[in-house]
Amino acid sequence: MTLVRKLAYNTVISIGARLMGVALSLVTLGFIARYLGKDGFGGYSLIMAFLYIFDNLADLGLYSLMIREISRSEISEKKVVSNIFTIRVVVVLFLLTIACLVVWLFPYSYQVKSGTMLAAISFLFLSMGQVLMGIFQKYLKTDKSAIADIAGRISQFLMVVAVMKLGFGFYGIIGSLILGCLINFLLLFVFARRYVKFSLEFDFAYWKKLIRTTIPIAASIVLTLIYFKIDSIFLSIPLINKNSLSPISDVGIYGIAYKILEGLIFFPSMFIGLIMPLLSSSAFRDRERFKRIYQKTVDILFMLVIPLVIGIIMLSGQIVVLIGGNGFSASAGPLNILAIAIGLIFFGTLLGNSIIALDRQKVGAWIYFAGMIFNIVTNLIFIPKYQYIGAAWTTVVTELLVTILMFIFVCKTIRYFPRFNIWKPLIASVAMAGFVHLFKYWNVFLLVVGALIVYIVTLYLIKGIKKEEIELLVKKEI
Repeated sequence: MTLVRKLAYNTVISIGARLMGVALSLVTLGFIARYLGKDGFGGYSLIMAFLYIFDNLADLGLYSLMIREISRSEISEKKVVSNIFTIRVVVVLFLLTIACLVVWLFPYSYQVKSGTMLAAISFLFLSMGQVLMGIFQKYLKTDKSAIADIAGRISQFLMVVAVMKLGFGFYGIIGSLILGCLINFLLLFVFARRYVKFSLEFDFAYWKKLIRTTIPIAASIVLTLIYFKIDSIFLSIPLINKNSLSPISDVGIYGIAYKILEGLIFFPSMFIGLIMPLLSSSAFRDRERFKRIYQKTVDILFMLVIPLVIGIIMLSGQIVVLIGGNGFSASAGPLNILAIAIGLIFFGTLLGNSIIALDRQKVGAWIYFAGMIFNIVTNLIFIPKYQYIGAAWTTVVTELLVTILMFIFVCKTIRYFPRFNIWKPLIASVAMAGFVHLFKYWNVFLLVVGALIVYIVTLYLIKGIKKEEIELLVKKEI
C-alpha cells in the first residue's frame, strides 16, 4: 500500500470513528445535561474545564515532539517513546495533585471541589493515553486508536445510563467518566506496544535534552489552554460574572456550546496529526514538497470549514435542544458565535503544527502569549457585561488574532502565500444552505445527512472535487 493509500485509509477510518465518537459523546452529554440540570451540568462542565488546564500543562508539547522525533529515522523509537511516556506520567501525577489542592481555594461548592478530586483519576488515564497517539500517527494505524476511543465512549455511555436508572447522582456521572477513560487507556497501551515495546525509562540526561527542546512547544500549549478554558473559569466566579443571576448556570449554558466546539476541533487535530510526519520530513529536506503538502492541506480545510460553519449557524437551535433539551435552548446563542471560532481553529491547527515542523516553536510561543494576554483582558472586560455571549466573542477574536499572526509568520518563513481556493466550496455550501432552509422542519439527522449529500454532489458537479485528482491521490504518492 502506498503512503497516500495508507493516509487516505487512515483518514477515512479516523473520520468515521471520530464521527461515531462525537455522536456517542454528544448523546452521553445530552443524557448528563438532562439528568443534572443547568446547575449540575454547570458544575460538571466547570470540573472538566478546571482539570483540562492542568492536564494540558502536563502535555509539555510531548505529543507533538514524539511525532517529530520518531519520524526521524536516526532516533531510537523505544528510547523516545519510553522516556516521553515516563515524563508524562510523572508530570501529570504531580500537576493533578496540585489541581486537587488548588480547587479548594476557589469559591465553589463542596460537590464541585470533591468532584474535581474524583475526576482527576479520569484525567490521569486520559493524559497517559494521549501521548501514545503519536505512535499510531507515525505507523498510520489510527484504526487501533479509533477502536480504543469508541470502546471508552460506549463504556461511559452505558454507565451513565446505569447511573440514571439507579439514581447514583453527580458522583456516579464522574465515575462513568473514569471508567470510559480507563478502558480507552488500557486498549491504547496494549495496541501501542505492538509497534514499540516501550516501558518506563528514567534517562535523566535524555529528559533534560527533551525538555530543553520542548519548552517553546510547552509554552505555546500552556498559553493556548489558558485562553481556551479561562472563559469558563471566569464565568463561574461571581466577582467577575457579577451581573449574572446564576454564574454556575452560565457555565452550563456555555458548556453545551463549548462541548460541541471541542468535539469538532478534534478533526483538524486528527487530520493534521496524519500530515505532521510529512511536514516534518520535508520541512528542511524538500521545501517545495512542504509547500505542496501545505497547499493541499489548506484546500482540504476550506472544503471542510466553509460548510461546517454555515451548517452549525443554520442548525444551532436544533442542535443544542437535541443535545441538552429545551432547558439549554439559550446555548444556541454562544454556539452561533463559536462556529466561527471552530473554522479558525481548523486553520490554526495546521499553522501551529507547521511552525513546529519548521522548528520555530519559540516564535509560536510568543504568538500564543499575545493571544493569551488579549484573551484574558477582553474576557475581563466583556464577561461582566455580556456573560457567555461576551466569552464566545472573545474566543472568536482571540482565535482570529492568533491565526493571522501565525499565517503571516509561516508565509514569510517558507516564502509562499497559499492560494485560497474558496469559491467552489462556497458555491456548494450555498446550495447546501438552500437545502437546509427549504427543509428546515425536517428531523435534524435527516437535515444533516441531506445537507452533506447536497454539498458533496454539488462540489463534485462543479469540479471542486475532480475525478482525476481522486485517482491521482489513490494511485500516486505525494
